[in-house]
Amino acid sequence: MVIAETGLQQPRKGAVERVFGFFLRILALYALISGLVYWAGLTGIAGDGAWRFDLLALPVRIVFTTLAVLIPAAALGLWLTTRWGVVLWVLAATAEIGAYMFLSDIFSERAGIASINMIGLVVLILMAGATLIERRAARLAAH
Repeated sequence: MVIAETGLQQPRKGAVERVFGFFLRILALYALISGLVYWAGLTGIAGDGAWRFDLLALPVRIVFTTLAVLIPAAALGLWLTTRWGVVLWVLAATAEIGAYMFLSDIFSERAGIASINMIGLVVLILMAGATLIERRAARLAAH
């Protein structure tokens, strides 16, 4: 693809980079659904009102409210395949893992969410590494 004003040519995306973009969009959908679940809980729509903001203990309020804001913002960034979206999602996933795995006496134990986030983090790291390797190989082949 040629950029008209500068005459520069954008590098073509490799197969791994296209798969990585697809993975980020799948992760964005998961994050959007997760964020909506937090908002539904905090407003009393889901969970028979048990997750309603005014009924939660202070540490749970802080974590759930932070995640309710952070996760949808990360979903937007992931959908746009931006670095800041990945960073926000990593922060949110790490917070969820910490809350559900290591503070299970305060938070209800939800190992499924922590497991999904851990798998997502591992796949994210592997895909990012494969993308860097692919870019380096393309750069070396071009020179």
